[in-house]
Amino acid sequence: MHAEVSDPDDVLSDEEERGIVADAVRIHAPEVVRELRYLVFAKNDSNVNDTVENYLRDNEPDLIGEDHFADGVLIVGVGLDPRQAFVFAGEDVADELRLRSDDDHLDTSIDAIKPGVEDGNLRGGLFAGAHEAADAEAAGESAYESAREDRTVGVTLGSAGGGIGGMTAAGLFIAGRNKRARALAQARAELDLLTREYGELAGRLDAIDVRAHSLTSPLVDATLRRQWEEVRDRFLSLHDDVDRLGALQLTTPARPGAGGSRAQEADKALYERRGEITEAARAVRRVSYAEDNIDRLFRMENGDVTVRREELQALREDIVAAQVEVKDAGSGLYRELQTLRERAEWMDSDLATGGHGDAAFLDAYLRLLGDYRTALAQLKEEKFDDVDADEATELRAPAIYEPDYRPGYGVYNFVPFWTMAAWHTSNAQTQAQTGTSGAVNTSFSSGFSGAGGSSSF
Repeated sequence: MHAEVSDPDDVLSDEEERGIVADAVRIHAPEVVRELRYLVFAKNDSNVNDTVENYLRDNEPDLIGEDHFADGVLIVGVGLDPRQAFVFAGEDVADELRLRSDDDHLDTSIDAIKPGVEDGNLRGGLFAGAHEAADAEAAGESAYESAREDRTVGVTLGSAGGGIGGMTAAGLFIAGRNKRARALAQARAELDLLTREYGELAGRLDAIDVRAHSLTSPLVDATLRRQWEEVRDRFLSLHDDVDRLGALQLTTPARPGAGGSRAQEADKALYERRGEITEAARAVRRVSYAEDNIDRLFRMENGDVTVRREELQALREDIVAAQVEVKDAGSGLYRELQTLRERAEWMDSDLATGGHGDAAFLDAYLRLLGDYRTALAQLKEEKFDDVDADEATELRAPAIYEPDYRPGYGVYNFVPFWTMAAWHTSNAQTQAQTGTSGAVNTSFSSGFSGAGGSSSF
């Protein structure tokens, strides 16, 4: 995925733009997202959607078509006067990530941008919005919740008799049909992943388990082992579910509505079981992520210099992001973070010249994580005190089965800054007073019908 910042009014510094692009490596978007474009406007139309459309047509025509945004594109940004956050997407991206007007995931993606911007942290706000928008698992959960709601609404409307006017009923039918078609497309994609990857992973599961239990360094604690065992056991329980759900693939046409009544019956079965499909596909994805992360831990334990340097560089970038949040270069916290940054840089340089034996490296790395954890606890207390801890969600590091996991996360309760910042953004938004954000606006004055929308705050 290519990431780029468009800042026509020079709101951001060069360092901030570089940081935003660097942050994109932590965004694990599905393959359908080929271009992540951030847009920042100092001044914009009262409807920022028009500003986005006009800017792209004049300056980035490859990102926009006659009626829709280009396929493969995810756009995240903010207009500062009047202040509005926005997320837009190409048709294929919008379908996979559920970023259309009737999708809850669009609302949460836009809302994720706002707290960071309100705090003057544009980089953090843009990252939070892009991270949420590109989160396929969050989109799947939105689909699952929609499936549950649809069943409830169907029962309610079915018992309402003829009280709905003809035009309203027609509108509901059209909207429902479009939503159903997208839900079917999503279910087919998830079912394809489930049937394709389950068998391959099942054949490797014993080897993954052996490697997981061979890890002996302090980077692996009881919590991480429990995470692996839970996701492994959930995967093992899928066998009958995969056989049963896989049968749907044999009867479901590639094109919705094709094949007459039998195909319609197959579509109905697929639609009714889309929640089960999403849950099963999530379990498969988690084992796949865990396999990659276990392999990375193994390589780091066993002296792979490339992996060790990559982890040090990622940790250094996280420390730099924390320094940006602190801002005051004269403060004790900033100086402590600078010392930690220099330690990470020295360790990386030492590895590059052949230094740091296996045991020495792991010990030094764990000490660095421990000292950084202490500094981050102070940062959280000073900068993120606007979140009511009693009402907040749990602050935790990414688990072994998540794509954002890195060696050392969770050990001695270490949580990286980027996770802490995302936690703050999410909880600050949730705890904000009612009425601080507007409804999502999906309209364009020109009649353009691109997917996505914006919201004032």
